[in-house]
Amino acid sequence: MKPSDPPSGIQTLVHYLEVGAGQVWLRRLLAVILVVLFVVIYQTTEARNFSAPDAMDAAQLGRNLAEGRGYTTSFIRPLSLHLLQERAIAVGADPQAVITAPHPDLENPPVYPVLLAALFKVLPAQFHYGLPTDQFFRRPYAEVAISTANLAIFAVIVVLVAWLGRRLFDPTVGFLAAGTTLVTEHFWRFANSGLPTLLLMLLVLVLVHLLVSLDRAAAAPAPSGSRLASLVLGAGIVIGIACMTRYAFAWLVVPVSAFVLWRGGKWKGRLVLLLLVTVAVLSVPWLVRNWRLCGNPFGITLHSVIANTESFAGDRLERSQHPRLDQMHRMEPVYKLVRNVGDTLRDEIPRLGGSWLTAFFLVGLLVPFRDDTRNRIRWFVVATLGILTVIQSAIRTSLSTGFGFITGENLIVTLAPVAFVFGAGLVVLLLDQIEWPAPLLRTLVLNVVLFGLSAPFLITCLPPRSLALCDPPYRPAIIREFAGFTPQNTLFMSDIPWAVAWYGPRECVWATLRVLDDPEANVNNRREDFFVFAEARRPIRAVYLSPYWADQPMRARFFGDPDFAWGRFYLDVMLRQNVPAGFPLKNVLGGSYMINGHFLAAEKDYWNQLDR
Repeated sequence: MKPSDPPSGIQTLVHYLEVGAGQVWLRRLLAVILVVLFVVIYQTTEARNFSAPDAMDAAQLGRNLAEGRGYTTSFIRPLSLHLLQERAIAVGADPQAVITAPHPDLENPPVYPVLLAALFKVLPAQFHYGLPTDQFFRRPYAEVAISTANLAIFAVIVVLVAWLGRRLFDPTVGFLAAGTTLVTEHFWRFANSGLPTLLLMLLVLVLVHLLVSLDRAAAAPAPSGSRLASLVLGAGIVIGIACMTRYAFAWLVVPVSAFVLWRGGKWKGRLVLLLLVTVAVLSVPWLVRNWRLCGNPFGITLHSVIANTESFAGDRLERSQHPRLDQMHRMEPVYKLVRNVGDTLRDEIPRLGGSWLTAFFLVGLLVPFRDDTRNRIRWFVVATLGILTVIQSAIRTSLSTGFGFITGENLIVTLAPVAFVFGAGLVVLLLDQIEWPAPLLRTLVLNVVLFGLSAPFLITCLPPRSLALCDPPYRPAIIREFAGFTPQNTLFMSDIPWAVAWYGPRECVWATLRVLDDPEANVNNRREDFFVFAEARRPIRAVYLSPYWADQPMRARFFGDPDFAWGRFYLDVMLRQNVPAGFPLKNVLGGSYMINGHFLAAEKDYWNQLDR
């Protein structure tokens, strides 16, 4: 009986599993069981509900699409209203009608929300809105479903990393890189965040695979122009999809074009043109849609370049109904870029992906490989990392400062799996320099290395168990309860409008810069308070302030920040037990809600009406 023959009896089965080909499948089965075990442990003990505003924004947008409301959002940014009104004036339409009409989304490209809409179409109706529970160890059903879809993408990423390591190096490198990717806790957090980060990571890996094939096809003795064209076409499709997932990834066309010029041979000019045309065909229709709506092909995302500068600190720009861009110094975006690039180089790139394997990738830049394809792909990754570092630093807003690195503004993390492949390549190269007395010892050391790289993830899975809710500021049950007090078409205003739109669900405006009209800020009737909505025949009927603002320190911001008017309003109502004169929402829900930082003011005391 040959080792590769299948077993025919009990004795041959034992022989097949111990020394035959079955031992390989047995190890694979044990590995799968171990992975499934850790998935269950992590998902039941460490996974938390959504915390990033852009994750809730995309989720509610996908739900609106699935329920037939079109590409409209329930998370209304005053800046978005400003752009829509300016465009309405430019084309001779009524700017006030913008406020009363369904609000088109100008923030999110379509790919990820459309995928979420497809998911919601498959899910039962009760999964659309999650579970309004106040139990800290339970997550909303809809978020569990989205996380499960992201985990499926994560599984494909692990397979692609193993394949990339095998293609560029050998199976050992693929095993180490894929294993490290699997046990990197940052990726698990992104999988449960509801963000499109893992989808972008998958697209980057597919793009690198295409470039590896392109490089090797170009190195053939008689390269085929049609083969190169098909690979460049695939790269253009991937970049177009990435751009329509996150606009910033349109910049991938720069390093990819350089790579095509480098390796395209006599067809390089035509190949680059094919690449650009492919990306344009996939992205231009959507950019035209944005242009027709607001006069800007990228919606409000280009304004992120000036967000969080000195003139528009924090979230001031997004909450501005009439931003005074003329008062901003032209060098402020440059100062912001320099400051953020320094922070990224110092803090984020050295711990890219949250694994020690990144250090081997960075050190490995000093070690040239014998294989030219490895060197060219590695320098492509370095160039892409540099471009994404600059773009990430330029568009960083208050999301990153307020919600950490698990946001959609973290662009460079999408390159981490590719960096792991090259880091694993250096580790294996160093191990190969040692003369091992037995091959088993080398395998043992390699597994010890993988165990050390997985230590942070394994420690995370140990007790104590994490709370499933990100509290503060999110309490889905309270948000759902407050929204349930009001009629279905009630327009809310809140400091966390993304959560009200997602958990409510209610249309919600981001809290304006002022509570009441400020005469000094009222220039040419450009008001910055919530009375603008009443004048447009769609008044704000409820205001919800969460612990996100209620728990803000009262020091410098409380006394000196003019944009903290709603925080001072909340404290004034709580301490004096009365609503300031001129404020139309006189009914306030008090008690333990307000004491714990959950403030609700409405035009009626809906919570006391039995027929609500």
